[in-house]
Amino acid sequence: MSQPTTQSSSAEELDLVFWDTSAYRWSPGDWNQWRYIPDGLGGEIGIRFGVSSGFGTFDWNKGGKAPFGSVNDGTGASSFGKNEQVGLASTSVNAVRMTANREFTNAHNNFTVELDFSRYKGSKVGGKDGVAGANTFIGVSDIYAGLTYAKTTVTVTGTLADGSAASPAGWKLVNGGVAPNTAGGNQPSAQLSLVNGVLQGTSKPAPGGMANSIDTVLGLVRLDAAGYRTLHLRHDLYPVGGNRAPRIDNSGLYVASAFPRKPPQPAKPPPIDLVVVIDTSVSMRDEADALSQTIEAAIAAAKTKCPSDLRVTYLGIEGTFKKTRFDNTVRNYLTQTAKVDPSSLRGRTSADLEKLPEDQKKTFDPREDGARAIEDVATHFDWRVGASRSIFFLGDEALEGGISVQGQDQEDIEAATRAIEIARKTGTLVHTYLGTSKFSSDAKKHDRIYKEIEGEFARVARETGGKPFTSKDALNGFQAVLEEVICGSNPNAT
Repeated sequence: MSQPTTQSSSAEELDLVFWDTSAYRWSPGDWNQWRYIPDGLGGEIGIRFGVSSGFGTFDWNKGGKAPFGSVNDGTGASSFGKNEQVGLASTSVNAVRMTANREFTNAHNNFTVELDFSRYKGSKVGGKDGVAGANTFIGVSDIYAGLTYAKTTVTVTGTLADGSAASPAGWKLVNGGVAPNTAGGNQPSAQLSLVNGVLQGTSKPAPGGMANSIDTVLGLVRLDAAGYRTLHLRHDLYPVGGNRAPRIDNSGLYVASAFPRKPPQPAKPPPIDLVVVIDTSVSMRDEADALSQTIEAAIAAAKTKCPSDLRVTYLGIEGTFKKTRFDNTVRNYLTQTAKVDPSSLRGRTSADLEKLPEDQKKTFDPREDGARAIEDVATHFDWRVGASRSIFFLGDEALEGGISVQGQDQEDIEAATRAIEIARKTGTLVHTYLGTSKFSSDAKKHDRIYKEIEGEFARVARETGGKPFTSKDALNGFQAVLEEVICGSNPNAT
């Protein structure tokens, strides 16, 4: 004799779509008549009720309820996805419920349910249209477990697409979990068994359930790939221990289709475009060397701390530093690579300086036009679509042409304000780094000028969402600063 077929748990993680029973209602003339229920896949499943030969018909409406659609069915929904069904999920567990509270006149009673899959969209779940297959489940809940005063057996037979008889040998049963108490204190707890196509309750409760439960949990039978055109479910009800004759007590019938759940895909790291812009006056050579030597290690460390799809571009303002990363200028990149009209750039050139009278030539250095470089890069750089935009500006003088021996002036402040406005308008974060510089031999004057410039560098960073740094932050090397810049540019970093 075959042993009961069960599984310790569902073998796969599956998303189930149950048939849509919301519009199903029994009509008095429905005995032995096909009615069709949407299968949730774009097709339909036929259902008809009958009584086996030798048994009299009965009136669903006499003291009870005729079959009806139950959306997100009570016992089914609360039992589903637990116990052996862990790994199964669904947005709505729908059933056809059969509720008749009157007793039958005979001790052994019977009714049948037939399912027709000729209109079923099995191809949607990897099978064939017109037949139920390996990703189709049928199930019952709340049938009498046979432990108290009644027992129900559900014998499942059927036909294949060619009309031959179905075999239950490849079917697998998975039991759900305990359902909450119903009226009268009954807690559907008994697990089901499946032997030779016969579903019935057992004396084994689902974990946490009560012994000697009147009713069973939700049991789902997964069919195999043979291809079933019809299934026939014969419900036989028996009294137990000489008790009163059994009744149909709110049992549920379920049909569902399964989609293998795709494992969650790792989130793609966010794209980040980081443009490192440096003042190319001689005093910034040390920073150019230090940054070039540590940037690879910083990028590698940042991949672990704050993964991103990072593109880094290194540009000097009106100059370059040999044997460093800074082998291209802001102007050359924007006009040659980004194809920007040179006349649209705000940054000044040495030619602009030569046009000035001699007494004004010492008022600015084009290589130290930090604010203008920020404007030009924020406006004209070839940012990738969807990428986070960041600029890391390194300098050691005031932001409008440098040369700060007399201190920061109003032009420097206004230039910083324009850079902030453009960065905000273009959605660009600006990180700043203020290096060391000698502004005056007078210590107090030097400190005053340094603090003024430091304040403007910090304002540009903070008001654009970036981070400000100074040479003090790089005392132990540039790597930590660069890691903060990279992670500070990452919208996913915390």
